[in-house]
Amino acid sequence: MNKKRFGALLLSALTLLPTLLFAAGCGGEQTVVLRVFNWEEYIDEGGEDSWDGTEDAPAMIERFETWYEDVYGTPIRVEYSTFGTNEDMYNQLQLGDTYDLLCPSEYMIMKLAAEGYLQPYEESFFDASREENYYIRSVSPFIREMFESNRINKADESDDATWADYAAGYMWGVTGFTYNPEYVELAELSELGWDIMRAPQYHNKVTTKDNVRDSYFVALAICYRDEIEALDKTSPDYNQKLTEIMNRTDDETIAKVEAIMHEMDENIYGYETDTGKADIVSGRIWLNFAWSGDAVYAMDLAEAGEDEEGNETDSTLLNFFIPEECANLWFDGWVMPKGANTQAAQAFVNFLSMPENAVRNMYYIGYSGVIAGEEVLDYVKECYEIDPADYESDEEYVSYDLSYFFGDTVEAGSAVFLADREQAEHRQLQAHYPTQETTARCAVMDYYGEEANEAINELWSRIKSETLDAWAIAVICVGAVLVVAAVLLLKFGSKIDFFRLPPKKGYKLVGQESVRQDK
Repeated sequence: MNKKRFGALLLSALTLLPTLLFAAGCGGEQTVVLRVFNWEEYIDEGGEDSWDGTEDAPAMIERFETWYEDVYGTPIRVEYSTFGTNEDMYNQLQLGDTYDLLCPSEYMIMKLAAEGYLQPYEESFFDASREENYYIRSVSPFIREMFESNRINKADESDDATWADYAAGYMWGVTGFTYNPEYVELAELSELGWDIMRAPQYHNKVTTKDNVRDSYFVALAICYRDEIEALDKTSPDYNQKLTEIMNRTDDETIAKVEAIMHEMDENIYGYETDTGKADIVSGRIWLNFAWSGDAVYAMDLAEAGEDEEGNETDSTLLNFFIPEECANLWFDGWVMPKGANTQAAQAFVNFLSMPENAVRNMYYIGYSGVIAGEEVLDYVKECYEIDPADYESDEEYVSYDLSYFFGDTVEAGSAVFLADREQAEHRQLQAHYPTQETTARCAVMDYYGEEANEAINELWSRIKSETLDAWAIAVICVGAVLVVAAVLLLKFGSKIDFFRLPPKKGYKLVGQESVRQDK
């Protein structure tokens, strides 16, 4: 072998040496990557706002990475990103983005499964005898029954797959209005229900969500209020009939709903996904269509007398109202797209389902988790249970029953406790954990199917284009004024002094001074 060739081989070997040593040293411990796509501000991010309340408190992601390596002996790195709406998330998937875990809402879970995006959970994930399976051992019986009884494809009787096959619950709640009782009377709210969106007395003082499904749901409730109120609430199929009404997509319904949505569009302050909390705390609006967790967060902020940036504001009491005719019962759950790292994804779900981690997440984000058990019940009681000795009258508190949610995960009878009446009927408690009677008059959003979905998306485009047209006209008008001002400034700028005060009455301007005029 000649010297040049030997030297080249030696150089190549030296170049590869670090890689070879790394591979030999690491063996099977190469870092696992888990790609998670979740809602914004929807997990404990650590720091002073966390349960620990210290600057160096680790975020939930960091806690998981440490736990995973301890349990499985392999390092893991979570690539965590966020989205603002279900539709934003869906669009990213269509653009080709890849993830191991997504956290869509119930109707989007059905849509993704029906369109073949998802892979089911492994059978081993549901084995309650396995120590690592915290989810199946800790999930609320109420949530579990919901996930196991709702089919993915309701249009196909032969497809008996359910949410439980493709999704593990994360957070849940209801929808309603956060409102300022200083400006809004509860009696009027009860009379108007969802039609508050069109009430002229609240013009420019109410907001709705910037997504088609929530806004369509509100318009449906307005459209069919009489039919909904005529239903027999004692009938066993009451909720089934309510759910059918609140998921109508026939041509006649879409036309009626679009007319209502146009009226809503003309009356509301605007559409929002996350800014409504700040707007109602600041007093810019009086009513905010809210998911229950956001309502709790806004009420907490207002009462504490601070805004989202921590700046001091006037302390204000906000309330939460769930319209009597109906509301949306929603769920967010973890799903795995096809090709996902199943083992790591399921480990992440199980880690978040540990009761202590479920409490940490609820404390940080203000939403209600799907996990039950003694530790979660203790947290709820710590927040809301009262001592009747602190009250002058027994009219000021009520017995609050959450047995339907906690079921056999806690000691019999322990999920019934005394709570402040205002909390139970108008404020954080009823938003955080609504009663079984409230959930019974709530409807779950279905996946409409491709044809109906396309028609409703077109409706939404028409509604939003009108809003954009109005903004465009405003921008054009402002722009025209600025152009005219600029032209006048260029032409007469040397003769105009914007900083000179007008002369007092009886005086005239001479040069830079005001000189008194002769009478």
